Amino acid sequence: MTNEDILVAMLDALNSVGVPHMLTGSLASNLYGMPRSTQDADFVVQLTGDMLGRITGILPPSIRLDPQVSFETVTGTTRYVFEPSDHKYRIELFLLSDDPHDRMRFGRRLQCAVLGRKTWVPAPEDVLIAKLRWFHRSRRTKDLEDLRNVLSVQQDKLDWDYLQRWCQAHGTADLLQQLRQEIPPLQ
Repeated sequence: MTNEDILVAMLDALNSVGVPHMLTGSLASNLYGMPRSTQDADFVVQLTGDMLGRITGILPPSIRLDPQVSFETVTGTTRYVFEPSDHKYRIELFLLSDDPHDRMRFGRRLQCAVLGRKTWVPAPEDVLIAKLRWFHRSRRTKDLEDLRNVLSVQQDKLDWDYLQRWCQAHGTADLLQQLRQEIPPLQ
């Protein structure tokens, strides 16, 4: 299986089960910035009942749910990891948390097609807000790279008031301002 095959299998499973979802992380950043390779696909999901079991039942047998549930520290939510037995690419499902921005970005998500499949993605401002929070907490270089890429491509299309409000709330307004000053204006 290729990375794309694994992602398509998950999109098909989420859509088949009717799971409200949103593609996040680097793949969402790639939609609004300059694409880079990644070894995973991240989704925020709303799971009820036996949706997780139904997703697992639809996926090819080579894509297995890791029995070890983990915890995501920025938004304080549960994470489920699906890994193919013959591939390094993985899918991470993060439960929609009670974090106010997590809820807001899920409510603002936009429908689009990825690899010919229906999915939802965060608005570009929400990609930036989430990446700013993650970088502020973990200082991962790839998050900083994603931030610069999305800002460079989207700068004149962004709702700066919305961005400022959330960055003030999360303590990342200075970082946003610094990055904004680093990005040359569009010609």
